[in-house]
Amino acid sequence: MASTRYSGSCHCGKVAFDVEGEIGSALSCNCSICSRKGSLLWFVPRDQFTLKTPEDAASTYLFNKHLIKHRFCPTCGMHPYAEGVDPKGNAM
Repeated sequence: MASTRYSGSCHCGKVAFDVEGEIGSALSCNCSICSRKGSLLWFVPRDQFTLKTPEDAASTYLFNKHLIKHRFCPTCGMHPYAEGVDPKGNAM
């Protein structure tokens, strides 16, 4: 099956990215951040994600065990992506 390329961004567009893959399912996260915003998560390997804007355009928020870098736009507050590793140690 061929992958689809998707484009995404924060609300104001200061943080933008492309991601390649197939959205087969999404996870409804129950953490305090995602549950308040109603976020649905889709996971891809890091090499399928391309940041289109400078790395420093996004700020980072860490909480709990500091395992996931929650990336957000300091201008509009949207959190368009996160960075971490899966249980097997693969970057995502």
